[in-house]
Amino acid sequence: MAGRATSEGPEGFPFDPTLDPELQQGLDRLRCIADRALAANLFVLYAAAERNTVAAATGNRDLQTQRVNQLRVLQTVATRALTGELGPKSKELADSLLLDDRGDRRSDERSLREFAFGLRQLRRLAG
Repeated sequence: MAGRATSEGPEGFPFDPTLDPELQQGLDRLRCIADRALAANLFVLYAAAERNTVAAATGNRDLQTQRVNQLRVLQTVATRALTGELGPKSKELADSLLLDDRGDRRSDERSLREFAFGLRQLRRLAG
């Protein structure tokens, strides 16, 4: 239906009094509306809603990709801190926030974000 909506416009759905509105789906329901000005307005609303839905889906995918990329960066920084590459204070912070009681590494999102927050605070104090 989306292709028809953009290529034909409301004229692509002419009024047909023989159609049962209960049996029509999507834009084909416009064929059941005798008032063509109303049908044209409903078409515009449908097209806008369709664009908004596509934009929202695209935006959600972009946000998810951005989130995954941020977590990858945080994991890299956390690994460097745990190995001492970022200095002793960063290592101490990473040890306290990213290692559990047995010394196993935690790499869940919450732990990584808490570490990133702590690291920013540490750098702010040092800077």
